[in-house]
Amino acid sequence: MKTKLISQKGWLAAPALAIAAACVLFAQPVLAQTRAALVQSIDEPGRNPYQELQASITCRGRKECSLQFAPIPAGKRLVLTHINGYVDVTNGSLPDVYIGAGYNTIPPILVTATSARLVFTGVRGPTSSQSGTRIFINHRVQAYFVSGEIPGAHFGVPIFDDSVSGVVQLMLTGYFVNVP
Repeated sequence: MKTKLISQKGWLAAPALAIAAACVLFAQPVLAQTRAALVQSIDEPGRNPYQELQASITCRGRKECSLQFAPIPAGKRLVLTHINGYVDVTNGSLPDVYIGAGYNTIPPILVTATSARLVFTGVRGPTSSQSGTRIFINHRVQAYFVSGEIPGAHFGVPIFDDSVSGVVQLMLTGYFVNVP
């Protein structure tokens, strides 16, 4: 008789184990029921966007011209991602365009020799009788400026008989990153 009772108890234990296993498999964990907080990376490009445009008409007749942008705020680093703009030149030669830190505007010289320079070229656009040939500049970049640096651009017309004949305009685009 004892054997018969043990087998009956064993027979009842199997469905109980199956029900317990099903509960474990299909029940939602308690932690999954709480909502996660939204998190945003401090390095995310859209967090602190940057865009600045500078233009000059005072460079007419000169072979060189510089533009100066606003200093980088304290506690920030600028990640420069794109430059675009144009320069009008008399005879259509492609100017050298430098982006860096430490350019002053008059005279156009590099103030700090330790800063890196990015060199860009342009594409010839239409020619008009009033402003010469418009050279378009449009480049993706990845450059960094630290707190306190002053981004600047320098345009140099390398051909002897050519010069800036109209407007010089450049836009810098990127985003700021908080520096700890």
